[in-house]
Amino acid sequence: MATTIDFEREVGFIWDVDGVIVDSPHEMAWRLTAEMPEWGVPVGRLDSEFYSDHVSGRPRYEGGNAVLDHFGVYERFRAETDAARNELLERYCTQKNELFKRMVAEGRFKVFESSIALAVEANERGVLQAMASASKNAKDLISNITRDKVSRIIGKEYEHETLYSVFDVDASGLDGMGKREIFASAAMSLHKLSGGRIRRYVVFEDAPSGIAACKENGMFGVGVRRIGERAAFVEAGADVVVDDLGELGYDALRELFQGRFR
Repeated sequence: MATTIDFEREVGFIWDVDGVIVDSPHEMAWRLTAEMPEWGVPVGRLDSEFYSDHVSGRPRYEGGNAVLDHFGVYERFRAETDAARNELLERYCTQKNELFKRMVAEGRFKVFESSIALAVEANERGVLQAMASASKNAKDLISNITRDKVSRIIGKEYEHETLYSVFDVDASGLDGMGKREIFASAAMSLHKLSGGRIRRYVVFEDAPSGIAACKENGMFGVGVRRIGERAAFVEAGADVVVDDLGELGYDALRELFQGRFR
């Protein structure tokens, strides 16, 4: 027997931020900091492939540790104890974060317009939405997408001050949580906020590891392939894979989701 789902009332959207809504300066900030003389990583070694595989979508210290370990920084500093390694990690991550914040304040990041348009349309249709990034800086990024910019993208007057207002829950940068736990926390918050109506979730993710995390939670995964192979998203369990959300659109997504339960 087919299951009838009220998509706008019973389904919540959960959004990764970096790589899905914005092309943030995270990668550049990690790279430029690592290439400083203090850290000594050769120019170009921390490339997009390494960032995608080992840093993107991971908590700050996990990503920073991957950089310092892989490129031999701990060894070069002769950091043989946990205390010595942690001191280096804290210093590196702090420098990266300070650079990142300066870049955001200066507007040195681009947005993915089709993702913004979809998030705004979902909000207008009554879908409850959550931000669920591993980054503690996600709110700053989204809050820097202003009314004027959103209005230009959607082709009409946007009523809020920033894009941040379309999100009902912010589950970003939760301490001690990986993506699976962050998605679960976002889902729980949406469930409670809806008075228990929302029991199914659509996750938008640009990393196969994030898709795997959403599928571990039994969620519908939309893989947004910015780099890497499409097959990696399929293998991770993505229900649909696109290069840009403009290929999908709200109505097509709604149809695909409901088709899973017919």
